[in-house]
Amino acid sequence: MKKIYLLLFSLIMFSCNNQEAQEVKARGIALEKLRDSLLVKERELDLKAQELDKREQMLDTVNNSVPEGITNPNLTGKWQVKMTCVETNCSGSAIGDVRNEQWNLSYRNDLFIIEGLTNGAVNTLYTGLYNGNELQLNADNIAGTAISIVLTPSESGTMVGRREVTQAGGCKIFYRLNLNKL
Repeated sequence: MKKIYLLLFSLIMFSCNNQEAQEVKARGIALEKLRDSLLVKERELDLKAQELDKREQMLDTVNNSVPEGITNPNLTGKWQVKMTCVETNCSGSAIGDVRNEQWNLSYRNDLFIIEGLTNGAVNTLYTGLYNGNELQLNADNIAGTAISIVLTPSESGTMVGRREVTQAGGCKIFYRLNLNKL
């Protein structure tokens, strides 16, 4: 009878040890799978970080670069603008009228963009091109009013030009522009 008890005890111990070994093995496999999935996630994150770095470098290059020979990098920035009416046939406008604005001139997607600010709020958005000598800009047709601007930059951080406003009724206002870089 002692032998039977000894045999039963050995079987129980062996099955307990075998069950524990299987649990340890299952945990090891689960940890390996978790480690593998974490390595895959780490690789994915590294690839995404590299992609974001490339995009950031590309955006920096696009925003900071101006095609050689086409533009003047000194044009971008903030400008104080004085507009003096020199000719008009529109009611409500008079020769000698003066308007002061601040313009933020930037370069994006092969276009120069000017945000015309009055009292800190954007009131007009101009877009255009620089041909090497003149900056030619237009405002979107706002309530039947068309605005075109031609600016000539100088070496001294100033620009001069003209602004033509054609209103819906066909009357026109011409301004002389003097710009100083801020």
